[in-house]
Amino acid sequence: MGSDANPRFELFHAASSLCSQKVRTVLSEKQLPYRSNDMMILSSMGPDGVVPAEHYHPPYVRLRLMAGLEIGREFVSGYSGRPSVDTDGFDPCAVPLLVDYEASRVIADSRRICCYLDAVSRAPVQLLPDDDQARAAVMRQVGIVDQMPNGALLYGFHPDADGRPDALKTVMETVYDHKIAALEAMLAGNGDDAELVAAYRAKLAKERGGRAVRRDAAFQRAAHHHVEGVLKELDRTLGAAPALYVAGHAFSLGDVLWGVNLVRLTYLGLAPMWHDLPNVARYVETLVKRPSLCREAVRATIDSLPPSRQMDALGTCMETAPA
Repeated sequence: MGSDANPRFELFHAASSLCSQKVRTVLSEKQLPYRSNDMMILSSMGPDGVVPAEHYHPPYVRLRLMAGLEIGREFVSGYSGRPSVDTDGFDPCAVPLLVDYEASRVIADSRRICCYLDAVSRAPVQLLPDDDQARAAVMRQVGIVDQMPNGALLYGFHPDADGRPDALKTVMETVYDHKIAALEAMLAGNGDDAELVAAYRAKLAKERGGRAVRRDAAFQRAAHHHVEGVLKELDRTLGAAPALYVAGHAFSLGDVLWGVNLVRLTYLGLAPMWHDLPNVARYVETLVKRPSLCREAVRATIDSLPPSRQMDALGTCMETAPA
């Protein structure tokens, strides 16, 4: 993105990926040019059999394993529906992934990438304050969002209130079968590479776990209950905040991550969760007017996922956001 033919950064991501949207929003806020690799992250069945998602391909997985060494976490070993590397382990077959050619570094995990980008570029906006107390307040919100069960909400079938678009539900009927078939094919084709085998086995365990709970009523209700509780806490935090933002007067990384997540909840038909939370409702209205979030969360969601009438409520931002 941008006019630089050889930018410092290269991003492997997907338009629809929630974690990718977080990173792209930070890149937009920082006005940092980058080379974009928008990847196909859903496996499918073609005329010749399974077509693996691009983030399962060996060259990409090997690149991600390099980043994993720096993180120093064990591979993911099951499924929780959360994206957090800190509590759930490192997913070796996921997006986003950032390459910093100037520093010769490969960085995985959206939370770490966002913090890294703020550290290497403090202008035109600083998303993590220097003051220790203020920074801790922002990082507390970052940690809360990092524990959101976004995977469960996107892939799972809620027994009581499944407001996802019908077209998305149709895709999700077979999505895990295709993921598992693709990973089994990658295992069979790379059996002589121990590192790849370990990576694919970890990812396979995660996806099998996801398939096992996608219609588990207790699991899905627990995910929704968690979100309801977090939103109520957010409403209280915003009510006590000195400004419209979640951790002080200035727009911060906490607002970036909350903004992306609240857009996703809207898309999934979960905006009624904050109908009785006026501070959250005002917060959503404020955040989606920010050009970076309008473009990288609202527009990217509309353009890359099956249509959701729930997004109409956010459509006004599209009139003012730059392309």
